[in-house]
Formats: sequence, C-alpha cells, structure tokens
Amino acid sequence: MNILMLMLSTADAIGGMEKHSQELANGLSEKGNDVTFASSARHQTLLSPGIHRIVLDTQKSRRSPILLLSIVRIINSGRFDIIHGQGSKAADVLSSISRFTSKSVKIATIHNFKTRYPSYNAFCRIIAVSKALANDIGAPNTRVVYNGLRPTTAEHTLNDPPPAAEGPIWLSAGRLVKAKGFDFLIEAFKSVNGTLFIAGDGPEKANLEQQISRTEQQGKIKMLGHRDDLRALMDVVDGIVISSLREGFSYVFAEALFAGKPIISTNVPIANEFLDQNFIFHGSSPKAFGNMLNQNLEGLFAAQRQTRERALRELTFYGMVEQTLRVYRECHHD
Repeated sequence: MNILMLMLSTADAIGGMEKHSQELANGLSEKGNDVTFASSARHQTLLSPGIHRIVLDTQKSRRSPILLLSIVRIINSGRFDIIHGQGSKAADVLSSISRFTSKSVKIATIHNFKTRYPSYNAFCRIIAVSKALANDIGAPNTRVVYNGLRPTTAEHTLNDPPPAAEGPIWLSAGRLVKAKGFDFLIEAFKSVNGTLFIAGDGPEKANLEQQISRTEQQGKIKMLGHRDDLRALMDVVDGIVISSLREGFSYVFAEALFAGKPIISTNVPIANEFLDQNFIFHGSSPKAFGNMLNQNLEGLFAAQRQTRERALRELTFYGMVEQTLRVYRECHHD
C-alpha cells in the first residue's frame, strides 16, 4: 500500500505520539509498504532510510490557509491508498480539507482525551490507543490499537548514572506538564519511605523544583531532566509510579512492564486496563497515594506477574503494526 502519514505536532513537542508515529511508519515500511511521512523536520529523526519525507511548517495553526493548502497539494499529488492522520490536529485538518482532496481512504489515530473530537464521518476508521479513549470518542467506526514496544535483548546502557539514593527507589517519567500530576506525586511522597526520581522536562520544571524545596524533600526527590535512556534507568530503580491526571496511552507503563518492574498508577489508561484495581489509586488524598507506595515491592512484583505476561502478548511492536494494517484492510473491503 502507498501510505501518507500526517503528523502535525509543533517542533518542540516530544512525547508518546511523536515516538509512536515514527515507529509505526518504520514498521509499515518494513512490511513492504511505500510510506511518506509529512511532519516537522524535528519529528523525522527516527525514520528509517526507506521512508519519503515531507517537511511541513507545523508551527502554523490547524486553520492556517498556507498549511491547509500545502497538505491538499501533497495529498492530490500522490497516489495514496491510505491517508493516516496522527493526533487531533492532523485529524481536524484532514476533516476540514476532505472535499478538496482525492478519495483516498482517510484514517485518524487519536492519542489523548479531548473535550471535542474530529467528526468521525470524515474517516473510514478512527483508531484509539486505549479502550477508555475509544469509549470516550464514542464513534461507531472506532477501533482500538494499543501502542507497541519493540522487543530488545541488547543491554541497556545508562548515558548518565543517577545520583546515589536510599531505597526503595521509585521512578516517574514524562513531560513536566500539569496533566502528568507530578505536583500531586511530590506532595504524596512526603509520606513515602525511599527516593523518587523524576525524569522529564517541560514548562512545569521550575514550579516542581520550588515545590520540592518548599516541602523540604531535596534529599529524597531528584529531578533528572529529559532522558534518552529511560529503559536503562528503569533497570536501576525498584518500582515505577504513574501519577497522571489523564492519559491516552502511557508508554512509561508499557516500558515498565517490559522492564519487569512493579507499578503503582493513578486511574488512567492503559494502566487501568491491565493492572488489578488494587494497584490503581482512585482517591484524591496525596497521603493515601503515598501510603500505596510503602507496600512490599517483592509482593507487588509477584502479584503483577500475569499483567507482565499479558503485555508480552498485547503490547508488542509487531502486533501494533499488524493491527494497524488490519484496520487499513477493513477500509479497502468496506
């Protein structure tokens, strides 16, 4: 198939959707498909050599006539079997220009919860990255395809060893934004025995550092900044904690399962679709959340064995690629 992948994140965005889009494009290309990837130049660095690249000025808004016209020209100049928009911005653009473009099959993947979703009528299928997100979208043509991780047997190398710390050591990772709930986690950690590493960067960095200082936790909470060696970092900690207020799909959760680490999470996908509810925090009290982190980690690890086994079946890279191709084939058979 001849596939156009459209991803319109601004160049400074670094997250799960940007990672997923490039990895999926690579996987589709490995399967023998002809893939073109249209995005900012920043989001083409992980693409394999066989993928065609089109650089867009994604800093422009989704209503920009210049951006819209450029995408119309890209679509109409190619003989694409599939136009696949990644994220709500790309989906909105494809929906708004649909009457000006070729009759290629259009598909959108939605990665996060929104107050408003693109009109499903513009797409053959909408892909959601979790069951909870699919339910929230509520469109009859929605399909669930979990993001997947590539299997790896190589040794994971730390680029920068973390500071010495007293155990147990918990790791939380993600972009430092309000939605990740790091402020709640820092407050909760006042009740926790051990050390917390926070890996990530973002606009909330200064506020979080001030909160750590204000709560006098400089000795037990360490801000590590953005890390490209997250998988290796997981190898040197005792457990993973997810404090998000909302998530479409948590790559950190999936990576933690593949790393064989015990996990405690707030009530967000996909943790709440895989973990037993005993390991999902449903309350609003930081102290209660902190108390969940004080449990015996050996017992927690043993209790989550079946969850790790399920992840090895359902959260694989090749499974994700094959399920995406299945959605494409559904459209061509409709």
